[in-house]
Amino acid sequence: MAAMTGPLDVLEGGPEPRRRRSRLLVAVVVLAVLLAGGVRLRTWLADRELRQAVELTTTFGVDSSSTSPPGGAVRYFLVVRNAGRSPIWVTSVDASSQGLRVRMQEAGAYRIDVSGEVEIVLSAQVTCAGDVDTAGPLPASLGIRRADGSTVTRRVELRPASLVLDVAATLCETRPGLRDHELSGPVVRRG
Repeated sequence: MAAMTGPLDVLEGGPEPRRRRSRLLVAVVVLAVLLAGGVRLRTWLADRELRQAVELTTTFGVDSSSTSPPGGAVRYFLVVRNAGRSPIWVTSVDASSQGLRVRMQEAGAYRIDVSGEVEIVLSAQVTCAGDVDTAGPLPASLGIRRADGSTVTRRVELRPASLVLDVAATLCETRPGLRDHELSGPVVRRG
């Protein structure tokens, strides 16, 4: 055999190209893991926000009886319906307007399950200090505790406000010096 003389080109895939491919593969895997983690975190945050959202509807009403108890009675109430995705507790109801104060008659927390509702009996007290605007709104604040223990306040309007504002206006016209008079309860009070 004849000996080869002259330049010889050898193609090799030495260590440098392999390292580049390995680094590129690691970078692609890390990027994929970060993207998957970001998507999962975003989904978890969206679900958490929906679980914590407080969505409710309210209905303001009055019951009256002319016979029970003897002499009659008036009872104001607020029906609160939970349209959210978690149970909530109503811890307070507070509304006021021109000498009228409406709040929960009994302190406590009223649990409302998802799609459930509760009727909260209200105390309505009037102190006459001028004319009562019967056409005005009656904004209320509801204290809400979520299932995770955090609290929020929701503003609602007690509608129709005339249910209680008309009574307060009539009483203040006939008895202008009236102070802290309870509108809820028996009409005829003994003693």
